[in-house]
Amino acid sequence: TAPAALPTLAAACAVPTCLGFWKREYGVSYAYGLSIAGAAGLVLRAEPTGIARAHALVHVCYGVRLCAFLLWRELSVAKFRKLREKIERSAPQGSRLKRAPFIIQCGLLYWLMSLPVVASARGAAPTGLRGALAATACVGAWAGFALAAVGDAYKSFAKRRDPGKLVTGGPYAMVRHPNYQGEQLLWLSSWATGLLHMNLGVASAATAFASLLGCAGIQFVLLRATTNLDARQAVQYGDDAAYRAVWKSINFSRRLR
Repeated sequence: TAPAALPTLAAACAVPTCLGFWKREYGVSYAYGLSIAGAAGLVLRAEPTGIARAHALVHVCYGVRLCAFLLWRELSVAKFRKLREKIERSAPQGSRLKRAPFIIQCGLLYWLMSLPVVASARGAAPTGLRGALAATACVGAWAGFALAAVGDAYKSFAKRRDPGKLVTGGPYAMVRHPNYQGEQLLWLSSWATGLLHMNLGVASAATAFASLLGCAGIQFVLLRATTNLDARQAVQYGDDAAYRAVWKSINFSRRLR
């Protein structure tokens, strides 16, 4: 069975993103997870095998895990409910249709990010060196998924015990922002996996370019998020010896910028 057509995949990304008409923040949280999981789920229905199956599955697992984590956090942490309402108040006032440009941009980004999974499922399984590289890239995507999941879980439970504490243990002892940087690794590796499944041709070149835009777009979003978080932490913890020690021992974030 062939993977779902691109317009169908676009709809799988566009429909969840409409949650942004209800709550603006939902357009970049639950809609993000649902779109990524939904598009990859449609690809899985075509029963891809080998690397292509593992590639689609990591997208599904990422989306499901993200939505479950967001729901748990929203129900159990008042801070994030307040943040959601703050974001809602900053949304364009008046007609909900004013949110349409932002929602369309989000849906387009999620669709572009899903194209590598389509490329893996439609392309012939790579062999030789390309096959080894594709397998390595797919492992990288799963490693990024795991790092982001562990980072989110570790920080959430650490903050429940002491909301104002700077988290420096667990994965945060090795990577300054494992939840964000795990995602960066996931999406870069996902793009590389799809690219290695593509053959030469105009259609493949167009897909490669479009998926590159998706990868670049989410990298920009994540880099901006870590930059803003670094700035807030510098103000909040600048006099904290633990904070200064962490920045002396970890240079990963700086190398990414």
